[in-house]
Amino acid sequence: MSDYRKPVRVLQRQFRIIYVVCLVTVATSCLITSIVTAQAPLRPRRLPPVDSMEAMPTSTATPSSLPMQTPPSTDFIGGPSWTAQPVSYGFPSWESNAFVDQSPLAFSQSAGMPSLANTSLAHTIDDFSPTPLPPMSEYHDPLAAQWVYDSKQYVKTQSPWVEWGREFYGGGITPRGRDWFGPMNMVRPQFYVYGDQRTGIIGGRNAAGRTDNLGTILNLDLDLRLTDSERFHAFVGPLARGGDVTGVRLENGELNYQQVFNPNLVTGFFEGDLGAMWGGFHNKSSPAEMPFTAGLIPLLFQNGIWMEDAVTGAAFAIPAKHSRLLNWSNFDTTFFAIVDQLNSNAFGNDQHAAQAFGNAWFIEAYDGYIEAGYAYLRDRNQSERSYHNMTISYTRRYFDRISNSLRVIINAGQDLAKDDRTADGGIFLWENSLITAAPLTVVPYLNMFYGWGRPQSVARAGGSGGILRNTGINFDTDGINGFATLDPNGFDTTGGSLGVDLLGRDLDRQLLLEVSYLTEHGDLNPQVKGDQYGVGARYQFPISNARLLRFDVMHGWRGELDNVYGTRMEYRWKF
Repeated sequence: MSDYRKPVRVLQRQFRIIYVVCLVTVATSCLITSIVTAQAPLRPRRLPPVDSMEAMPTSTATPSSLPMQTPPSTDFIGGPSWTAQPVSYGFPSWESNAFVDQSPLAFSQSAGMPSLANTSLAHTIDDFSPTPLPPMSEYHDPLAAQWVYDSKQYVKTQSPWVEWGREFYGGGITPRGRDWFGPMNMVRPQFYVYGDQRTGIIGGRNAAGRTDNLGTILNLDLDLRLTDSERFHAFVGPLARGGDVTGVRLENGELNYQQVFNPNLVTGFFEGDLGAMWGGFHNKSSPAEMPFTAGLIPLLFQNGIWMEDAVTGAAFAIPAKHSRLLNWSNFDTTFFAIVDQLNSNAFGNDQHAAQAFGNAWFIEAYDGYIEAGYAYLRDRNQSERSYHNMTISYTRRYFDRISNSLRVIINAGQDLAKDDRTADGGIFLWENSLITAAPLTVVPYLNMFYGWGRPQSVARAGGSGGILRNTGINFDTDGINGFATLDPNGFDTTGGSLGVDLLGRDLDRQLLLEVSYLTEHGDLNPQVKGDQYGVGARYQFPISNARLLRFDVMHGWRGELDNVYGTRMEYRWKF
């Protein structure tokens, strides 16, 4: 076989494998969807029946001089005829009016249409029958409408450090603006500097050694807004550079102060909408929506699992489309090109080695939500390290009790010996949460994964952790102090996390409890030798409208390697 045909054959074989894996994943998701849809009860959902047409009791007596309002007669087949009732100015209680499921027969009887149940028109019960509503919904109560606004109270907010132009949390009507770019794309200049300051103190040990330190970082966002869709934005972290932060370290019994100053921009980009800009210059309404961005841009896809990095490049999106052919109710597409500053372990520590070109899809279809993406990563110095990175995920709820996400990332295409490859194989992620009787405040979850080879995200910034960061808090570091974790890379390992997320009644505090496990099934990961176990907890609460405290604790057993552990406290000030 000639030299130029061998890599072609290898790529063809790899693409066949990738195609089969993706096909099996999509087929499995569609099969589960069809089974669940077939088992779902086809019942109408309705308000509870109202036994009386009289107005509900109110705390305010109705004056006898109030006018009478007569709603239109709803003389359906066998249905009731509504009569005039006095206007109520009270505020009824709806505590007992929970939604209930009923059979079609019970639905028609409570709606005053019992004759329809035994006639040839029975299909209208499920299709076009009138929905019974409480009598209160037929009347206009001006005091109740006004109460929605009169009952509001001032909420204390934190203002940005710098606030030029219109107030960030200002009241009143938005000013007209200036027609510098045309009357259809008005300019309202605003400049803000906002962000947060985080200080953490820790004692413990991570995979690299002892971690006894106090560190602080400052995150600053600089936002120059021009119009409602165009702005210049930059982000800078002056007290951090790479993995080093300003602070004090305890090393060999001595305290060492480390000063870090980094004025370089982490991000700096322009973003806007080509449709709005074209409409402004031509004095017309926007003919289409096409948001775009260029510069040192942050790209984050699939909650940061597939990509989370600030890169030099450009991106644009085609939003809010649908497809009757594919039965997609709504989808967006984003195309991106990365020309420099791509961070990935696949290319070592050289952030200038690689470029990437690809797209990401966001689809609402098949009773769920789909995210898919493809990127080709090109090594400018060593073409053998260039490879393809593909992903697809499917998220939906089952039986109104389980929220589930299936996610797979596949790497292929490096023309290197197996032991020399830096990105190959893939990872399968299975994320689940239980919908309890208190779905906002009690969230049990079970997240599992199976990784083979050396799966890589398209790009990951140094402080964004590993590809398993979202699997659980025992895989998630803090970005300041070097908090301990189990192995977060997913190379030739499988495992998961089981935990519960408890939120306060007012969603103002959080307690996380979690246990985690992973084990190796190959020999490509030197950071895993034997089974690893971990237990962890996190608690955070606000001490004001702009400040909070967070506490983390974990202990990990790592088989033949040294155990890891840590206790950490963080103070955060947002502005």
